[in-house]
Amino acid sequence: ATQMLDQTIYAMIRERRRRAAGQERSTEAMDLLTMLMTARDEETGATMSDEQLRHEIALLIFAGHDTTANALTWTFYLLSQHPVAEARLHAELDTVLQGRTPTIADLPQLPYTRMVIEESLRLYPPAWTIGRQSIAADCVGGYQLPAQANLIIPIYVIHRDPRWWPDPDRFDPERFSPEASAGRHKFAYLPFGGGPRLCIGSSFAMMEAQLVLATIAQRYRLRLCAGHVVQPKPVVMLCPSDGLPMMPERRR
Repeated sequence: ATQMLDQTIYAMIRERRRRAAGQERSTEAMDLLTMLMTARDEETGATMSDEQLRHEIALLIFAGHDTTANALTWTFYLLSQHPVAEARLHAELDTVLQGRTPTIADLPQLPYTRMVIEESLRLYPPAWTIGRQSIAADCVGGYQLPAQANLIIPIYVIHRDPRWWPDPDRFDPERFSPEASAGRHKFAYLPFGGGPRLCIGSSFAMMEAQLVLATIAQRYRLRLCAGHVVQPKPVVMLCPSDGLPMMPERRR
């Protein structure tokens, strides 16, 4: 399977380099592969090798699978506990899609669907903590940091800080409306990290999550199985400690 994946990725890279060398005009938009191939190291000005490109693409494919699945797990759980938000989501999907399968072109017309995903990622970020290392001694927030210090950024805690999120434990997708988001600190919300090390697959992950949510939610309601206690487990990702058994109910 790995060999087949490598063959496919390297063939795409070779074809894209051939077009660039011949100055052929691509019919594709500025996709991720094109952006990766044109990116340059800030210090050396060098572009990525074929091997580096392969690693970045494979990381996007595989690292994004579990995290997006985990995010959707929490999203369906939250919707099952908040029928008003669920009803509004269904109304948006019914109005825009009218029963057809959603596509990327529909996403701009599904703002509430996106806000539901964003609020789910706030309450239960799959990457609940991330690490950084200081490259030089510094003072941050009154704390003296030596060079090469290992730092932990508690995303779960930041996402529930009442300075940025009133009533922080409440599920409220409207927090992510343009009006509510205006003026919010840019690092108050970090489901994909932040700054120059922002997750390379953040845009892809959001599109994927919205399409999956829209596809399922326009046809089904998911209900938590009776008696199941949901408890977050902070391991590599923030996941339900004993899974999240849910029963689908077809919408009428």
